[in-house]
Amino acid sequence: MLFSLLLNGCSEKSTNEKQQAVDPIKPSTQVVEQKAVTEPEPAAQELDQNSNIVTPINKRSSARATDSDTLDQFINKIQPQGEHIQKILKEDLDRDGKLEYVLVFGLEKEKIDDIFVVREDAGYHIIDKLKDPVMVVHLNKDVKIMKLDQTEQKFIVVYSTSEVNEAEGFSIFALEHNQINNLNYSYPEATGQGIRKLEDINKDSVFEDVSYYRFQDTQQHTIMTYQKFDRTGPERSEVLYGNKDKKFVYPTIPKDIIQNYLEDHYLMNRFLIHLPEMAEFTALSENPKNNFFEDIIDFSTMDYTRLDLNIKEIAIKADQRAFLVKSNSEEGESNQGLVFTLEKQSGKWRIMSIESNDKS
Repeated sequence: MLFSLLLNGCSEKSTNEKQQAVDPIKPSTQVVEQKAVTEPEPAAQELDQNSNIVTPINKRSSARATDSDTLDQFINKIQPQGEHIQKILKEDLDRDGKLEYVLVFGLEKEKIDDIFVVREDAGYHIIDKLKDPVMVVHLNKDVKIMKLDQTEQKFIVVYSTSEVNEAEGFSIFALEHNQINNLNYSYPEATGQGIRKLEDINKDSVFEDVSYYRFQDTQQHTIMTYQKFDRTGPERSEVLYGNKDKKFVYPTIPKDIIQNYLEDHYLMNRFLIHLPEMAEFTALSENPKNNFFEDIIDFSTMDYTRLDLNIKEIAIKADQRAFLVKSNSEEGESNQGLVFTLEKQSGKWRIMSIESNDKS
């Protein structure tokens, strides 16, 4: 009996010593952070194989909890008050072999308020916060990481709109020497209306900063200007037509010819472009001086609606018509105007003369 008790006591002591030898040491926080760098990333989040978008996983297995909690804890630590994580993008932005995360926060869905660029390097730390360069009221709607030329560099692109969707634009950021730099931003700040896009116009794998200026004029012109995305190289322009024919259509009514001619005059001077259609309207030996029309006609309405003109027929003679043209937007009654004389030639009305009519 005594021998049996002694034997059991020795066995129990041996078992306790073995357990003490193999029980794992509880890891410190530093060990967990290091582990997050070396273990596979899917433990922290699910990565779309065809993009750099990382989708956070809400329900995780216990085997993945350590890594995902490390990123989640960092997000919770830097998360601005009241904002929610809306998007996580993952890319080696500066091509140094270390991953960066773009963390997108916002108070509401599709309304971005803060964007942080974070590096994963023995844990997570903030490299920089994006500074919004757009100075007028707008909404930042989306963020993408994009390859914009034939190099391997990746850029952060933030897309913006106005609250009523009358304006559209973007901002381009690059990570250089541990600093986020705004490479370019394009937004219609002057008028609050207009479309600015990043497009590969020439299909040469180099994106352009493209501006579309749409006008409510007779031909429904759209002036498209474009330049390389970083605003290097020459700026080019094209004239597009938004009418049903998608091309120039000669007006049949004399008043429309006058309206169209003055609209084209404004567009040519503003964008320094050539509109061949303008020459078709006239039989003038030479065009009037540029400042001649501006002294009489208010062209500012072209940026918001159509050119607001008061065109009054003042003389009729066989195949000739004369019209007095003023701006409707003028305050008070003005006697100053332009007198257009038109004549019908080969079935088309053409401008024969343009004169000032100042009775003041």
